Amino acid sequence: MRPNPYVLQALKYATITLVVLLVITVLYAVFRNTSSSSLTGRLVTPQENGIIPSFHFTADRAVQGLSAPANSHVIFEVPAGIRITRITFLGGPNADLERYWGYCFSGHEQQNKADGLTGAQLYDGKYFYSLGERKAQMARPTPGDNDLVGILDTAGKPAPEAKASIAEIFTGGQTCYVMSSVDLPVGIDSDNDDVNNALERMYGTNPNDPDTDHDGVPDGIEIFTASTNPLDPDTDHDGLPDGCEDANKNGKQEKGETSPIVADTDRDGLCDGDGNGAGCPEPKERVCYRKPSVGNEAGDQDCYSKLTTPVAGEDLNLNCTVDAGETDPTKAETFGMPDWEYKWNKFPSVHPGWRSSSASSVR
Repeated sequence: MRPNPYVLQALKYATITLVVLLVITVLYAVFRNTSSSSLTGRLVTPQENGIIPSFHFTADRAVQGLSAPANSHVIFEVPAGIRITRITFLGGPNADLERYWGYCFSGHEQQNKADGLTGAQLYDGKYFYSLGERKAQMARPTPGDNDLVGILDTAGKPAPEAKASIAEIFTGGQTCYVMSSVDLPVGIDSDNDDVNNALERMYGTNPNDPDTDHDGVPDGIEIFTASTNPLDPDTDHDGLPDGCEDANKNGKQEKGETSPIVADTDRDGLCDGDGNGAGCPEPKERVCYRKPSVGNEAGDQDCYSKLTTPVAGEDLNLNCTVDAGETDPTKAETFGMPDWEYKWNKFPSVHPGWRSSSASSVR
């Protein structure tokens, strides 16, 4: 008689669970016997060739933020009162592209074993997989020890064939295991900006302020979607705040919006802002002057940038709206002619005092 494939699959899961439980038992024994109250993570596996190191991190460390070492058995506790997505807790969307997988214990494993349960009946926890791990497993010709396809196939089957399920949300009080191909920045998200506390420390952002630079765009959008600087309200230094250029604050440049990372969105030589910004392409010269002296002390030198072109900038009042007398910073031409030429011919007020015999001499 051919064995039931679901039973074989469940036996494989039970074996993995027992191995991880053994790791947890050793970890808790070490922590219970240590006299140091400040010890929150400790290497417990001997550093010998062929032995994978193991770490245990308490809930307090998850609040602060921690780095889960790559290629190690890592046990972590989720702080009480927390409900957080797997992706955010384990490093965000960028880390999700890497390979990692893990298991959250149900808390019933020891009791199930004491009750004499075996195979699929012993297992009732939840696995989780990064997108990178899912893709790797789908491309693999034969299943591995943490077979995602097998779990998905058996999920929802009537007991005792399987109790397998996938964890996408971590909740307070859980104890979980993870194995990763890269170091993972792990932690809770104190300010709900989708950047966990470990990543906030890495980027230098404020873990208690969802918009560190107060430009109107949340830190998570700036880091993971827009690629703008969460510490600088004007990433491209065109004079327009990032939140002004990204009007709907979704981190994507859409119709009618200028780019917060390119000072000249339409590449026509005129800045999205008024032309005075440090990132603007308009030619400038550095002008310095000496401040008035005070008593016997000479005044300090002060310098500023001065435009050397009569036609500069498209959004002259820096309000991210195309008003009368302004050209559209998302289009390089106005009525079929380059924006700079249109402004020179149509609005001479933008270049008072300048003398030129032709528009072609102005660039």
